[in-house]
Amino acid sequence: MTKHGTPVFEVRAGALARIRVRELWDHRHLVLLFAWRHIRIRYKQTVLGIGWAVLAPVAYTLIFLLLFRLVPVAPTGDLPLVPAIFAGTILWQFFSRGLTDAGTSLTANANLITKVYFPRLVLPASAVLASLFDLAVSSTLLALVLLFYGVAPGWSVLAAPLCVLHVFLLALGLSLWLAAIDGLYRDLRHAVPLLLQLAMFVSPVGYTTAGLVPAAWRWLFELNPIVAPIEGLRFALIPGAPAPSAMIVGQSVALTLVLLVAGALFFARTEQTVVDRV
Repeated sequence: MTKHGTPVFEVRAGALARIRVRELWDHRHLVLLFAWRHIRIRYKQTVLGIGWAVLAPVAYTLIFLLLFRLVPVAPTGDLPLVPAIFAGTILWQFFSRGLTDAGTSLTANANLITKVYFPRLVLPASAVLASLFDLAVSSTLLALVLLFYGVAPGWSVLAAPLCVLHVFLLALGLSLWLAAIDGLYRDLRHAVPLLLQLAMFVSPVGYTTAGLVPAAWRWLFELNPIVAPIEGLRFALIPGAPAPSAMIVGQSVALTLVLLVAGALFFARTEQTVVDRV
């Protein structure tokens, strides 16, 4: 800090030296500013505006409903079909949107990061944070869906924010890997949308684990780190929905933290190379 009160940041070589949570916290205003910028740009000059935030989960819910009307299965067991599917789709859209936007955040802001210094972690963090806006809008519609179907959440609803936080950290951890790799090789940005589409069908978005996944394969299915928060959100909102086991939650949280820490290390190791190449 200078005598005039202006903060001074020391930039050191080395991956571990560049991961400074305090520095990121000191730039928290930039995270909020970039998040707001993401939201404004996303809906600028659109006819539907924030209506696009609910269009995707509604469309996916309708697709799943049509699919399971044609296939004679009970994808959500005894749970009400529409609320169970819609709860899964809005959380998946939050994850998918945040991961996609944050994964290209460095190259999308190439003209900025090559001219001004600030913690580059601000960019993927703000992109994932901006996705919370879409989730908040679609959650309003989910509340109306629950009301329409007579579903009244109990005390378990207090677990819902923890599920959202879990997905936020998972999206951020994966996006740190994607953002760094995207700055080096642009092929990944073309593969990510396809991979996310495939991942959606091997995640309990339009169905529940107990409702559709054979018992013999659940151990493998539940290695997917997003299974626990999606099933946890259903447990939080829909009475009668089974809670994910402590083991599944524990392994999902552990994998999420490993991805986050390892992603931050990889991001810090490669960010200067990315800046030089974009």
